[in-house]
Amino acid sequence: MQGNNQELWAIGYKVVLSLFMITLMTLESMALSPWYILVVLLFFCLNLSVFLLKNKLMKQGVLLLSLLLLLISSYLIDPLFMLLFPINVYEWMGYHTKKSIIGLIPAAIPVLFLPAETYLPYGFIALVSFLFHALLTQHLRRVADCREEIDTLRERVDTLNQSLDESNAYIRQSEYVIKLEERNRISQDIHDQIGHAMTGALMQMEASKRLLQTDPVKSKELLDNAIQISKDGIESIRLVLKNMKPPREQLGIHRMKRIVDEFSARHTIKAVLTHEGDLDYITANHWHILMTNTQEAMTNVLKYSQASGVKIHIQVMNRLIRLAISDNGQGARKVIKGLGIIGMEERAARVNGTVIADGSQGFSVTTLLPYQK
Repeated sequence: MQGNNQELWAIGYKVVLSLFMITLMTLESMALSPWYILVVLLFFCLNLSVFLLKNKLMKQGVLLLSLLLLLISSYLIDPLFMLLFPINVYEWMGYHTKKSIIGLIPAAIPVLFLPAETYLPYGFIALVSFLFHALLTQHLRRVADCREEIDTLRERVDTLNQSLDESNAYIRQSEYVIKLEERNRISQDIHDQIGHAMTGALMQMEASKRLLQTDPVKSKELLDNAIQISKDGIESIRLVLKNMKPPREQLGIHRMKRIVDEFSARHTIKAVLTHEGDLDYITANHWHILMTNTQEAMTNVLKYSQASGVKIHIQVMNRLIRLAISDNGQGARKVIKGLGIIGMEERAARVNGTVIADGSQGFSVTTLLPYQK
């Protein structure tokens, strides 16, 4: 693609150069012979062949033929054909060296054989052609470097995506193993703590049933023991279930942390979550409002603030739960309440809470929710 672009630009330049040359020839002779037209057509046929060919050696060979055609035509027909000579020289030298200035040496040789009246146009065209070829080559090299860098970055992204997929697969596998281990632990706890107690209680009740007629006192004693063992078993079940269930505040803050971490991972904005106070006072309904308002506020940060960071702070005060979300973006002199902020206010109002928005320093949204101890 790079070579094709360079040759297209070169052909366009040669067309302009040919028109300039033909104009000069017309001013000199007022009419062009068929030989003039034939040489120009051959010149463009050869240069179009350079564009169509893929092999570099064949391209160089065609350029040499074009240079030979110009030399013969300038000697036999008109010296002005040498105006097309420099650009072909620069192109041919471009295959052999990266220093464009070296091409000036062979381009200057024809001056020794040209008529004096062609020095000025030839020197002007040689200089313009040199600048054109040098700038075009430099530009295309930069484009090639950018494309190479893009390809490198794309490979790195593909590698990172592959590593991420592997990490996600490992995480899923780890979660599955953890669940299996937890199920195994619960099963073992039920077997060790509850299974033995229920078995003992059943045996006591069977013995009590057999002694019910012959020894009522002993039967009652065994039955009381069975009842006590059953009560202990039920208490063990309650303790096992209680230990299995995480505290309410842990569920809420962990879910909030996951929301914040996912936001930071997906976007370039760094999000930080902090909290203070006794989170146990935050009910499930409160957590739902806090999480939904946090998601809405961070979406607004992403859309409008042009911020690089956002802070989320949860504070449990004496009678209020305070959620403050603030960014370091451009802020707003006048806060216009859209559907997002209105929705946040409606959610807070369900529990007699309120929402305060401020755009003086960055943009901040504060949710205040009352609670009862």
